[in-house]
Amino acid sequence: MKTLLRVASLGCLLVVSLALKAQEYGLASFYSDKFHGKPTASGELYDMNKLTAAHKTLPYGTIIEVTRLDNKKSVRVRVNDRGPYISGRVVDVSKKAAERLDLVADGTARVKVEVVERMTEPETPSEPVTSTSPAAKKEENTKAAEPKKEEKVASASKTEAKPAQAETRTEAKPANPSPATPSRAGDAVPSAFELVTLQNYTPYGLYKIELRRPAKEGFGVQVASLSNYDNAMREVADLQGSWFDNVLLSIEPDGSGQAVYKIILGPFATRASAENYKKNLKKKNKREGFVVDLSTLSN
Repeated sequence: MKTLLRVASLGCLLVVSLALKAQEYGLASFYSDKFHGKPTASGELYDMNKLTAAHKTLPYGTIIEVTRLDNKKSVRVRVNDRGPYISGRVVDVSKKAAERLDLVADGTARVKVEVVERMTEPETPSEPVTSTSPAAKKEENTKAAEPKKEEKVASASKTEAKPAQAETRTEAKPANPSPATPSRAGDAVPSAFELVTLQNYTPYGLYKIELRRPAKEGFGVQVASLSNYDNAMREVADLQGSWFDNVLLSIEPDGSGQAVYKIILGPFATRASAENYKKNLKKKNKREGFVVDLSTLSN
């Protein structure tokens, strides 16, 4: 009997151990500084100086270890937000965690995510909360929240806070949509968007477009200058397929009045950070580029 109990105990420990050691592989990115002090999906305010992260499914409070596969650097973070929602990405980490991973210059990197301490969230009815996770801008999670009993929803609506809304990115690092108005797409008819890459790009079709004009300040790394609009769109699609989400397009007139499409990665606050990004771009992505001062662009 004692032997059976020991075997059963060992089996339980093995199951728990396997659950805690669950591994996930994919891309990691990190929050833009502009989200400092903004509410996360859990209601907690994002603090760029704390070791936190966003994950699609793990309960809030779960401790995970994120390890870069190229430089083997790792950091333990606490899940307090939802996301990322771009295909291939598995985690978004805080600025402090990104520094521990040496991720700030690269923007994204392939990582392994391991559960160290799993938390169990209380089963309380709540409205779905829009995540401030950086990647939520491109592909929103359209999975509906599980149905709640009517009486519970009615009771919870009196005490629960309204969902936090995210902001829209204009920086080189992740950001999210600003509070939506009724006219914005996705309010009435949620849609799943497919990321356009060079493999699935076509010159004709229906595309989701959102044009925003960032301030002409800081620096960028120019990687292409094209005279054909379609070729420019192909280049943007190719960059997206390689997980670049900091693509700027400067449309400028040439000497004959024709348009020139300059594709720039950025922006970066200092020339030094742009130069460092350029070096990593050549080393890790085999892409050539040169640093440009965004304040001097002619458009």
